[in-house]
Amino acid sequence: MSKRKTSAAQKQRKLAVGQSWASDSEMQKRKIDQHFSNMKHGAYKPPAGVVPDNVVVGDSVDYGMLNSVFVSSDSVFMGYPLLATLAQKSENRVACEQSVNEVFRKGFKVKSNDTENDRSKIIGQIEDAFEKYAVEKHLKLLGFNAEAFGNSFLFVKMKGDENERDKELLLDPTKIKKGDLEGFRVVEPMWTYPQAYNAIDPISPDFFVPQQWYVMGRIVSASRMKSLVLYSVPDMLKPSYNFGGLSLIQMMLPYVTNWESVRDDIPRIITSFRTYIWSTDMETYLQDRNEFDKRLDTLVYGKDNHGVLAIDKTQETLEQMNTSLTGLHELQAEMLRLICVPSRLSVTSLTGSQPSGMNASGEGERESQHENISNKQKNSYKPVLDWVLKILCLNEFGEFYEDLYIDFNPLDELSDLEIADINNKKADTYVKLIDAEVVTPEQVCNVIAADDDSEFNGIKYEVVSIYPEGDPDEDKDPSQGSLQRDDSKSIRDVA
Repeated sequence: MSKRKTSAAQKQRKLAVGQSWASDSEMQKRKIDQHFSNMKHGAYKPPAGVVPDNVVVGDSVDYGMLNSVFVSSDSVFMGYPLLATLAQKSENRVACEQSVNEVFRKGFKVKSNDTENDRSKIIGQIEDAFEKYAVEKHLKLLGFNAEAFGNSFLFVKMKGDENERDKELLLDPTKIKKGDLEGFRVVEPMWTYPQAYNAIDPISPDFFVPQQWYVMGRIVSASRMKSLVLYSVPDMLKPSYNFGGLSLIQMMLPYVTNWESVRDDIPRIITSFRTYIWSTDMETYLQDRNEFDKRLDTLVYGKDNHGVLAIDKTQETLEQMNTSLTGLHELQAEMLRLICVPSRLSVTSLTGSQPSGMNASGEGERESQHENISNKQKNSYKPVLDWVLKILCLNEFGEFYEDLYIDFNPLDELSDLEIADINNKKADTYVKLIDAEVVTPEQVCNVIAADDDSEFNGIKYEVVSIYPEGDPDEDKDPSQGSLQRDDSKSIRDVA
């Protein structure tokens, strides 16, 4: 039996579909899914050099029990290399940066609750020290690392501490003297590993709280490195997270993945908005594939506003089919809004613009964002700032003033017109209270001096003379409650 030779035109042709339809984000999503497909909870393993070679790393957590339950890509510690890679995505980076910027958007002040002593000069010198040592800059970097990696450290560098870093740093005048501070350093968690921690007594305040850390092979006391964890995890998971917390990037992973799919699909839908349907005798053209391709090229070449299409009026028809674009904008806006869920930022705050047709910056949304930021300021950043304040006080004065504290400025700022209206109403109230002899002018002055928005913040009480320049009328006997000027030109109440 002889084999018959078939011509090239008679050979069966197969349509090869490649990866041209797949976007870069989809390919990256596949790689991430493959990365987590076999990933389970386990002991954190630091990079080479973080821990000395002769030190055994590991913990006693029963990870078999953890892995017996459902594990998803956003419930397992990703590892610092992958988090650093994902931090380069614009959605992740902007969310981390903007979360920190909102915390320090209105800044903070050093205040005193001492009503007897004037602390204005002391506060001014401390505020200058905050500027000198770039505290806010370090805190912003500290916050970004905590958002991106789940943890970050602020290390205080003292002069001559090279051989004392493993010893506890006592915030005491006998330990920290004037001029001992050299500066602050931000340490990423990748270069650290816990040296010792209490895993026995859950009642102890240091339970699962490392007291010492390895930092590139050297032991450093936790009293010299202030840790910032914004999204803590249960105690059982802390060792696998290197005693950090959840990162914002890890929480945003499913939302960003879905957003990227929609973001990439919409341009493809718009690109294929108009499709031409050519009805013809396909059997005839398929006999000669080259002729068929030429015919398609001719149709495509003439498919513009100045082109001419020639078809057989008896055997061919040409129709145009348009894809409906209704709802694409709403779908994109909704997916963009969902990205803001993990960070609890408003769409306007995260993207810098408000999508049309969507109330992305309503009053309720701003209040929710400010509530979240206020909680971060109070529970996460203020302990770090109080620690820095004590160190700066000891470095500047050789002692710490217990009446000093850090207070974040309000996130909601009133306009000048609103402040003026409020002050006007307060003034009317004060006048009525003084006329009714409920309060004294001195008491009112103290209230005004303590009000940051009164325009008279910090002034001292001085009674204004009711007499013209020169000697007062000698025949007039000042009655009780009247005012009299003394020789030093300051006026006192003779009541």
